[in-house]
Amino acid sequence: MNGVRTVSLAGVGGQGIILAAAILAHAAMADGYDVKASEVKGMAQRGGSVVSTVRFGKQVWSPVAPRADIVIATETLEGRRALALLGDKGTLVFATTVIAPGSVLRGEKAYPDDMVEAAGARLIQLVPVDAEALAREAGTVRAANVALLGAATHVLPFGSKSWDDGLARVVPARILDVNRRAFALGREAAAVKEEGQ
Repeated sequence: MNGVRTVSLAGVGGQGIILAAAILAHAAMADGYDVKASEVKGMAQRGGSVVSTVRFGKQVWSPVAPRADIVIATETLEGRRALALLGDKGTLVFATTVIAPGSVLRGEKAYPDDMVEAAGARLIQLVPVDAEALAREAGTVRAANVALLGAATHVLPFGSKSWDDGLARVVPARILDVNRRAFALGREAAAVKEEGQ
């Protein structure tokens, strides 16, 4: 497939999925890749699901692919749902945040707890990240999406300078420093996990 890789970002409206996808796309371009992107917003403004996809490689013909190589999810349930987007042996980087949907809060359904089993059956690598705690440490919980990007650097080929270029091009100047801190904390947290495996 010409070395093309596909990254899907999944979450709900208001979690910064589209911003994170834009940072990722700009980092890929800064690293010299051809890039195509697409998004599905659904009921994003009402807390509905949002999926953005970024594809990069030497030459990318289409913004969509049947399966992603990597999924970045801003919440555990969205991560569980997003396993369906991944090809076998893919990687899921996901926030350990739990946001119970209405059906769970009303007692109609149980919150799924089979992530490890579902991923293991398809040899999917799981990278859980306490993105909210890292973002809080950086200065704002709203940077959890960027902390997840930092954690994903270990499975993406872009250099540090390219990531910083992506951040600087997309994130408003007044909040750039706090996002850089969140990104660095996410990268560091994932590195510690890698060493511990």
